[in-house]
Amino acid sequence: MGSGNQESPTKVPWTPEQKIQAFKETVTAILGLFVVGSTIYLAAKTFTYVGQENTMADAKDVLLLMLGLAGVVVGYYFGRVPADARATQAQDQANTATAQAEQVTVQARAMADQVDHVMDKVAPAASATRGAGAPQIDTAIAADLQHIRDGLRAIGAVSKRK
Repeated sequence: MGSGNQESPTKVPWTPEQKIQAFKETVTAILGLFVVGSTIYLAAKTFTYVGQENTMADAKDVLLLMLGLAGVVVGYYFGRVPADARATQAQDQANTATAQAEQVTVQARAMADQVDHVMDKVAPAASATRGAGAPQIDTAIAADLQHIRDGLRAIGAVSKRK
């Protein structure tokens, strides 16, 4: 049949939070099954009281109470599945947004560093060409570069905030 040297998957131990959650789910499931089971039993038992006015009225009152509880249990379980799915989707979107914000921060810092590098090249060239007859580098360009650099640093700072 098998080759005998198959590796068994390693089991990851449960964290305390997972153990507590499993305990809660087990207790909730047992209580839910008890309530729904009791309601079904009482509904079946109520059919035996047909024709007995006093007993039937009492059985209907108890059944009415149990149907309300059973509705809560069923509503909890049917409402929980879509809620868990939405929570998982929201968590995925939050993780994606966080990753994208980190990418924006890194790119903004890299671009700001590039602007700094260009400004370092422009500053010596501007001072060297002032006395010579070469075309002068406009101070407005340097101011624009500083403005761009400051904007990029602001973008990096905004996306870094949490």
